[in-house]
Amino acid sequence: MTRYEELDSLRGLAALIVLMGHYLMVYPAYANYQYDSNSSYMIYLLKETPLRLFFSSGNESVILFFILSGFVLYLSVNSANFHYSTYLIKRVFRIYMPYLVAISVAILAKMLFSHIDLPFITIWFDKSWTGPDTPSLLIEHLLFIGQYNTDAYNNVIWSLVHEMRISIIFPVLIVLFVRKKLIYSLFWQLTLIFSSTLCLYLFGSSVEITGILLSFHYSTLFLMGAILAKYRYELFAYTLKMKKPVKIVLFLGAIICFMYEGIIGEVEFLNNYIFRDYVVSFGVCMFIILSVSSKRISTALRSRLLTLLGKISYSLYLYHLISLFSLMYLFYNKLPTGLILIFSFFLSFLLSSVSYLLVEKPCMRLGSYFTRNKQEKVISKDQTALKREIG
Repeated sequence: MTRYEELDSLRGLAALIVLMGHYLMVYPAYANYQYDSNSSYMIYLLKETPLRLFFSSGNESVILFFILSGFVLYLSVNSANFHYSTYLIKRVFRIYMPYLVAISVAILAKMLFSHIDLPFITIWFDKSWTGPDTPSLLIEHLLFIGQYNTDAYNNVIWSLVHEMRISIIFPVLIVLFVRKKLIYSLFWQLTLIFSSTLCLYLFGSSVEITGILLSFHYSTLFLMGAILAKYRYELFAYTLKMKKPVKIVLFLGAIICFMYEGIIGEVEFLNNYIFRDYVVSFGVCMFIILSVSSKRISTALRSRLLTLLGKISYSLYLYHLISLFSLMYLFYNKLPTGLILIFSFFLSFLLSSVSYLLVEKPCMRLGSYFTRNKQEKVISKDQTALKREIG
């Protein structure tokens, strides 16, 4: 299976953007920002100018995660040696096992530090590490893919619930909606988008962040990535032949789509997560295509620093809030908030690197170990069939 290092780097940059946005959420002026209000000029710069790309695009980055997952999982599912049980075991070891370690660390950190008196910071901050540690809540986090309070210990895990839930049924979605001619795939994609949008408009007010309807909505983003992966060679080749000015226009278009929320501002009818997700997803698709088919962008994304960031991106996503909440509880009112954020930034990368080396890599090796016999049987079966054809 072809591995695109550029996409790993994109995932790493997205994880870093999520971190930056979350860290700024400890400032009330940032957390309570309204597009039609007279907020400070600095917050305006972070929310409604190109700086938004780096400091206020957390939700947009999650959309990038989902589309990238659809892209990568399609390559796995479409492999000649694909076997569902092998696929599922590897997915469990890739997503669930590192999550299990991270959520255990988060629960332990919360139990150790949350008893420290801390004044009100922001509504977002006070959603986590403030409730009781009930047996039912702990079991819900252990079971992972149900509907529960994902803000309790580590609020980024809401997206992982959808990621794992959709991953389980993704091969079926591929067979039903993608392994067809392009015109049929696009027809089903538009039909699913319309259906999920209609459902969210009708029932969205009662949908929880880990609700099934939202998984339905995000599955359309996975399928978008899958369609992109299916026709990747044609798209990459076509874009590679484009003239430089055209690529620049596409890149600027991708940025504008990614900044959609900040550009639309207070127009409530247009500035909602349903509309935003699909506009942003169009920009993400352009980013993915350009990341491989533009030599300059590809070279930049293949740099050692960004590829390293890509490797630890999942752990960075899992541990940056654990680092933030722990240090805020320990040092708030003792050190300046900005200094706490700097310390937390470096601690996040330390924890992520340790997690990648001691948790993620061993889990991936275990996933390969437990599916090795299955893969060997598939390869042996294919070789036997080939010998019969030749013989």
